[in-house]
Amino acid sequence: MKKFLAALVIFISICTTAFAEKLIEEDSKIAVMDLGTHEGAVPFEINIFNAGKAASEYLIQRAFQVGKFNIMDRTLVENKIRESNLNTTGLIDPDTAKKIGEILGVDYLVYGNVNNVTLSETGGGTTGVGLDISTVTVKSHIIVRVMEIETGKIISMAKGEGKSKGSFVRVKGTPALTVEVGRTKVTQDSVHNALQQAAFQTVDILIKKLY
Repeated sequence: MKKFLAALVIFISICTTAFAEKLIEEDSKIAVMDLGTHEGAVPFEINIFNAGKAASEYLIQRAFQVGKFNIMDRTLVENKIRESNLNTTGLIDPDTAKKIGEILGVDYLVYGNVNNVTLSETGGGTTGVGLDISTVTVKSHIIVRVMEIETGKIISMAKGEGKSKGSFVRVKGTPALTVEVGRTKVTQDSVHNALQQAAFQTVDILIKKLY
């Protein structure tokens, strides 16, 4: 009896997998928009370095790596959006997202926002030789939605998290290529590393949901 039940469970599992319906066919055309930011979610000092656009680039990069998505060329997307005179700066509402998808002629549109960027300081101080030392961790969260253009429905959502940790040392009073998060300065690379990890995780989550 136990063997029969075990075999039945395996059979049901195989059938479920075999007949599971994909939410997106692999030849469907998809466009990825620059991510927006909620007010206060990301400090202004990071916004001016295009955190939303960088996150979008990382989404596309990961999508190409896994080879599951048919992504529309970014330059073509930007040109068509520019010709349409639609305002796509910052957050995109569902109605605008549907219009964008129709203009681009894609089946699905991926859009969303950088939800927040936070920083925690785990140590720091000044050495006797005039050096400032700070150890910080940058965390980044992004949320994306996948809209089916034909129906205007959101068929999937995903949230990814990334973090970058490091120690930074510079001579006191010497400027460095940094962005300021609160009262602590961190390198731009640290912020983008966190965004990249969040974007990669988001794409991986979407693949599991959609395929």
